[in-house]
Amino acid sequence: MKSIDLEQLAGTQSRTYQSRKITDEMVARPVHVAIALWEVPWESAKSGKIEGWVIAVDSPRGRFVRSGQTKNGDAVNRTVSMLKSALKGVRGKAWIVTGRRQAALRAALVRENYLVTGSFAEQNRAGVKASAISRRAEQSALYKAKKIGEFAERAPRVKERQEAHWWPRLSRTQGAAGVLRLATDASTDGVFRGAMCFVASNGDYLLETQDTTASSDELELESITHALIYLKTIGATQAIIESDSKAALEAIDFILNTRPRRGRWRGITARARNRFRDAWEALIDECVVELSRVLGHAGDPLNQAADQIAYMGMRAVIFEQKSAHPTLLKGIDKALRKAE
Repeated sequence: MKSIDLEQLAGTQSRTYQSRKITDEMVARPVHVAIALWEVPWESAKSGKIEGWVIAVDSPRGRFVRSGQTKNGDAVNRTVSMLKSALKGVRGKAWIVTGRRQAALRAALVRENYLVTGSFAEQNRAGVKASAISRRAEQSALYKAKKIGEFAERAPRVKERQEAHWWPRLSRTQGAAGVLRLATDASTDGVFRGAMCFVASNGDYLLETQDTTASSDELELESITHALIYLKTIGATQAIIESDSKAALEAIDFILNTRPRRGRWRGITARARNRFRDAWEALIDECVVELSRVLGHAGDPLNQAADQIAYMGMRAVIFEQKSAHPTLLKGIDKALRKAE
């Protein structure tokens, strides 16, 4: 059986991948813009919903926000129109980020010759503001819709479960201990595929995939737990574990500073939290571990390697093992060499 192409595992052939790619040119632009769209069911509206938008602008001469809403199903057109008006008089080239799954908005912006990234990126200075204001506007509209009887529950969208052919579990534990730096990451399709990964500065790594409905935050925490177990296994005495997941690091702060609790905490199960606590306590008096946050997709070699390996492992599940295994190993080796 012929091996699949590496691009099929890396996802670099997809339009989605290209639309989310961040370049130095984007980050260097003086004007950063973030656009967040939201919607709430609204029975009497022409479109069956009320749609809103938030445009946050961060420029050398100041920061400001524009927002609006409509019940006529013309949110994209009105958003683009408001953006044009907002940027009049703003000096410098703009880099715009939009939320994921906003293909129509992104296409409209590209037609207007704007430089656009199809997901909120931490490097964009306006992203946090747009996201926060959008959430508040959506919650306010939802409250009002329920209060006046305009809200109607919608059946949740059911994502199709693809066939799983195998569950990659790969690792290498050959490097020296010493003072180590480890990057952790996770990937999920939000349906049933989850992948956890860490990459160590000595060339070691772990990739584990599983059939799971766990949240991405929980999988990020589990990746850090795997890194702690690895440190125990090799007898490390000092290490820095880096994660680009703010939620996972907040969960760790909660775990280490509160008594164990049952049930979920921000979508993370008690079982996952307990596994982390056990792995952490097993290293007390043996290894000094520092936890640190890094920006995702910001060019850090170890973080990029962990991100790529986790994503490739998650995608490999839906391909025949005979055709995907050699390609996955090739992709992992390539990612590790780039991280050296």
